[in-house]
Amino acid sequence: MTRGFLQGWWRRALRRGVLYKVLDAEDRGFLYLAMRAVDEVRSLKVARIIMRIIRKLRDALLSPFARQVINYGLRRVKTLASLAVSWGYEAARDWMYDLDFARYVTLLEVYRPSGWGI
Repeated sequence: MTRGFLQGWWRRALRRGVLYKVLDAEDRGFLYLAMRAVDEVRSLKVARIIMRIIRKLRDALLSPFARQVINYGLRRVKTLASLAVSWGYEAARDWMYDLDFARYVTLLEVYRPSGWGI
């Protein structure tokens, strides 16, 4: 992890207004100190702490649609893929890892008219 990598996350979180909402003072201070003090993080302990902080920022920066793709779309794609495999279509195993297919399935659900389907 380099200084530029950390600064990029800091700037992105600051621009989107999640830096002060998601991170407490200790996490912000740690990230700021690591960003200013070193050119490259070499310590495994420090890297683990920073990755925990960046995970918080990553989750906060996800759009509502991206959250729905992760929560609904991937789960639905796994169900569809296992159903297709049970019918004998072995190539459907690759669907489980296809994020574009998960987005498509999520869009179908989002724009489905109310009262249609189950």
